[in-house]
Formats: sequence, structure tokens, C-alpha cells
Amino acid sequence: MSKRATTGRPGTARRALNPDAADPQLVYEYDRGSNYEKDTRLTTALSALLPENQLVHPDQRLFQSVHLITEYAWAAMHFEMGRAVALLDDDDPLLATQVLERAASLGRIPVQALNTLVEYLPQTGLLTMRDTFPENTTGLDSPGARNLRRAAQPLWRAFTRALERAGLTIEELITAQGRLVPPAGHERAAVDLALVRQGLMRLDGAIGDWKQLHLRMVWGQLGGHPEAEPHSVGGRTCPAMPTSLRGESTVSLVRMSERTLFPQLWDAVDATYRRFVPAVPAVPADAAS
Repeated sequence: MSKRATTGRPGTARRALNPDAADPQLVYEYDRGSNYEKDTRLTTALSALLPENQLVHPDQRLFQSVHLITEYAWAAMHFEMGRAVALLDDDDPLLATQVLERAASLGRIPVQALNTLVEYLPQTGLLTMRDTFPENTTGLDSPGARNLRRAAQPLWRAFTRALERAGLTIEELITAQGRLVPPAGHERAAVDLALVRQGLMRLDGAIGDWKQLHLRMVWGQLGGHPEAEPHSVGGRTCPAMPTSLRGESTVSLVRMSERTLFPQLWDAVDATYRRFVPAVPAVPADAAS
């Protein structure tokens, strides 16, 4: 916790992130007792940031801020996913779609924040900070990422229950979304749930975008890009790869980046493709040789 800095009105104690700044106008004050700070819990939120005199590197402010922004956004997305479950069970696909779209839109915030690290965090800065982190300081322990994965399961179950009540399949939703004529009365349920499916895909895509960008950041900061030249150790080439603070190869991140919140969504895409595209006959082994 940073020490108190007394500024402004007499007798008003305010906290600051950098109370020792040489120029008083560069002091970042907060906890001013305003209703805005109380209502938004901003004082508590800003208290999570390390005071400037505790930063091990100037880039740590950016690094920590991006992670906190990400976790806050993921917490908000998790909240909207829970609302979508209740709305689907209440047979309200319109509002369910709205909150899913809101969750997907919130998902762009972590992507933008992470992109700032990718573009503007020097590799030497991260590696310097990394040396000061405790072992197992790993993003795999992110509560936001973990809870989004968990929440995806009841959300998917609520979606499948809605499909079952309507007597529909996901493939029929895809067909409804690509229709060329206005829907008949009995087709309205398919149109409504098609919008829910689209919201789920956008939400899944937002998480996928973050994973792909995170993989790019790891390649740019730690190495391990699959196109990189093999390492040379003691005059011999060796497949040694950079490792996470947990001691695992960064190669594992490639597999993680391909995981999806809703695998069944993509199964339906494959099924629709097979219906529209004739199967290519298998080439006999002797002919191929």
C-alpha cells in the first residue's frame, strides 16, 4: 500500500501511486472521498496497482495494468454468460442474444490491451521483470480464463435445452441464417435461435482472438516460434525450447490456442460443409503409389 499524501483541502488525506514525485502536479492522487470513487469501488481497484517506488522496471506498470484490465473484462463477460443461461431457460432468445453480444464486445477489451503489449513492450523489459517473478507465476492460474471455460459448459447446456424444446438442430439454425426467403411462422424459432448461435460464435471468437494474440506475444517475447532456427548448444543443434515459469515448453501454448469454448458449434459447421460439398472419393493406396 502506498503511503498517504495530504493535498487539496486542509485535513483531506488522499492516497497516491507516486507520492514522492518531484513535480506535485505529476502525483497521481486517488481516494479523494468522492461518491464516484465510492460507487465504482475505484479506490480499491487503484490500490491493486503497485506504487511507483515498488516497480522493478518501468514496463511493469503497463504489464500489470494489462493483466488487471483483462481480468476485469473477463469477470464482466462471465456475468453476462450467466445472464444468458437464465434468459435461454426463460425462452427469451432476443435478450439472450443481446447479452451474448455484449460479452463478445467486452472480449475485445483484453485483445486490445494485449495488443498494446505485443506492439510496445520491449522484449528486454519483459525478461528483466520475469527474473523477479516467483515460480509458477503463470497465466494458467488466471481466474478469469478458468471461470470462462467453466461457464461455457452450463451456457452450452442451456442452448441445447432451448434447441430441444424447439425441436431443432444446430444445422437447421445454420440453414435458417442462410435462407433466401422470409421465414414462415413455424420457422421463427429457428431464426431466433440462429441469432443466439451467432452470439455464441462471436463470444468464442473473442476468446480465440485473445489466445492467438497471446501466442504471438509469447513468440515475440520468449521465443519458440516454429519457424525459428534450432538452438545451438555446445556446438550441437538442440530442440530446447523456451519454457514458462511453470517449467513447461511454450509449445503447449499452441495446443491451448486452438481450444474452443463450444466445440459443438464447429462440429455443426463441418456437418453443414459435408452436406453442401460432395465427398471426394478416396484414392486407392496402390494408385497413390
